[in-house]
Amino acid sequence: MTVARFVESLFNEGRVRVGESIGRDGQLHPPGADDLEETRSVLETFERSYRADLPGNPPAVSEKAMLWGAVTTFYVSSFLAHRDASEEVIRKTLSDPCPEANSPSVCYSVDLTLRFLPDLVRLARAASPSDPLIDVLTSLARQWPLSSVGIAGADPVDLTSVLNDDCLLQLYADRIIATKDRSRLHEPRVRDKIRTSIGLHSELAPELSSYFTANILQPGTE
Repeated sequence: MTVARFVESLFNEGRVRVGESIGRDGQLHPPGADDLEETRSVLETFERSYRADLPGNPPAVSEKAMLWGAVTTFYVSSFLAHRDASEEVIRKTLSDPCPEANSPSVCYSVDLTLRFLPDLVRLARAASPSDPLIDVLTSLARQWPLSSVGIAGADPVDLTSVLNDDCLLQLYADRIIATKDRSRLHEPRVRDKIRTSIGLHSELAPELSSYFTANILQPGTE
């Protein structure tokens, strides 16, 4: 299966499908130029609709980051589906960094597909707790905090890109509320945003509301 068809399946069905992207020799077949161009088109079409449902005004799209996120998600899914790849191949393939420095635009663009990372981590852990893929995914999750809310043990390395954009900060807070991820409550601005989002309706997020009450957390305080 091509990356383009993979992304279409991910968006339209909410589940991943991969073909023979990994050969019998355990080597991964990278996407060609035509596949990448079609993938770009699929992503751009989806993003135009997706941004309309987000809070506020999302950042501009970074094409390189958007494609990197899609290909990375495709590779992870391929490694999950086909277990013939060696640890060396897995680590080498997923060690390629995003081609652009992190920023709100890059963070948003990568997240178009990498937001499925928590589901992929759950699948990897269910398949084998000692799977080397888990360590690689956990490292990836720490680098991209917006995309990894809900993953245990994935404390963010740097939240700057999320904190510097109102839309991303609200989206981050919404995901924390949805997943009840208390591990993401250390940052004061994140706590303030969550408290504001919950407002008078603490019954909608009782676990987080009780945490705030128990720790006597006031807006803007540690």
